Amino acid sequence: MPSNNAADALLDSIRIPTLPASIQRISALLANQNVSMAELATALANDPPLTAKALKIANSVYYGLREKTTSAQMAISVLGLETLASIVVQASVVNLYAATKDSEGFRIQDFWKHSILTAQVCEVLAKKGRRRDADLTPQGFYTCGLLHDLGRIMLYDTLGEEYVALIQKSKSADGEIDLQETHVLGLNHADVGAVAAFMWRLPEPIPTVIKYHHRAGLRATDSHVVNVVACADEIANAVATDRNRDAKAVLALVKTRPTGVDQAAFLEAIESARASYGTIEV
Repeated sequence: MPSNNAADALLDSIRIPTLPASIQRISALLANQNVSMAELATALANDPPLTAKALKIANSVYYGLREKTTSAQMAISVLGLETLASIVVQASVVNLYAATKDSEGFRIQDFWKHSILTAQVCEVLAKKGRRRDADLTPQGFYTCGLLHDLGRIMLYDTLGEEYVALIQKSKSADGEIDLQETHVLGLNHADVGAVAAFMWRLPEPIPTVIKYHHRAGLRATDSHVVNVVACADEIANAVATDRNRDAKAVLALVKTRPTGVDQAAFLEAIESARASYGTIEV
C-alpha cells in the first residue's frame, strides 16, 4: 500500500474543478430560507443551459401543466426549491465533466446513469421509510445518491487509463473497487468525493454520505441516510448488471438494508429502477 505521503500527493494532484459563478450564486440563494422567486429567476436567467433544463422538466408530463411555460419564475414555482436544488447540482456537476472522453473501461454516460439511478432509488426508499427524526427530505436523499460516486469520475479524469486498469483488476479479482483503490492508491473514490464536496461547501450530510457509502456500518451519526444511499447503490449496480433479474433476485443481492423499510418497499424501489434504467437521460 502506498505511503500516506504518496496518497496526499495524489490528492493534491486531483483536478477538482470550480463550480461556475452562476451555480454558486443560485446555490447560495437556495440556502437562504427567505429567498424570493424573483431573485432565483434572475439568477437562473444568467445560466441559459440550466434555465432550459429547468423549463424542460417543469413542462414534462410528470408535472402536468395545461400550457407549457417559458417563464423561469413559473418553472421554479412548479418544481419547488428542493427539486430546483437537485437540478442545479446535477446539471452543474455533469457539465463540469462534459468534455471528459470515454475509454473502453469507463463510459461517462454509464457513470451518470448509475448516479441518477442510485439517486432515484434513494428518493423512493426515503419516501417509503420516512422517519420522524430525519431532517432530510426525499429530494435531499436524491442529491446524496446523485453525488455518492463523485470521486470516481475525478479519479478517472486525473489518472485516465491507470484508473481504468485499476477498475479492471478489481473486476477480475471479484473485489470491491474502493478496497482496490485504497490498496493501490492509498485512498479511494469516497475519500476524494468527500474532499470535493467539502471544497464546494456542499451541506451535510452530503460529504459524510459520500465518504461512508461503502462503509455504512462504520458511521453512527447520519447512519440512516448513509444506509439508504449504500442500499440504493447496491440496487443500481445489480439492476445495471442484469436487467432481466427479477426484483426478488436483486433484493437477495442487497447487503445493506436501512431500518424502517419493509420488503414490499424494497421490491417497489427495485421495480422502479428496472423500469427507469433504460429511459434515463443525462
